[in-house]
Amino acid sequence: MTTERIVERLDSVFDLRIHKALNLSESVSTRVMLSYRKPEKKATFKVLSAKTTEEMKSRITKWLDDHIHVDDLADRLGSEEIDMDTLPKASNA
Repeated sequence: MTTERIVERLDSVFDLRIHKALNLSESVSTRVMLSYRKPEKKATFKVLSAKTTEEMKSRITKWLDDHIHVDDLADRLGSEEIDMDTLPKASNA
């Protein structure tokens, strides 16, 4: 007998690499914080890296908001780095 688990709140920090999804000439790696609240069905992303420019932080955050659902990331959290260009849904965006 299996037990179903329901996540009401999720907070995670992960390393992200992005390149083709933003049409960049080279890959950008940065650290991102994901906060998800099920009651509001709201996921928010925040780029944490101090080395990333404010313009790039804004581009990455907007892209994540527009293209990534928390379910797309759930299985990859805990990995070393998540490459946005390899997410099936993201590559079709």
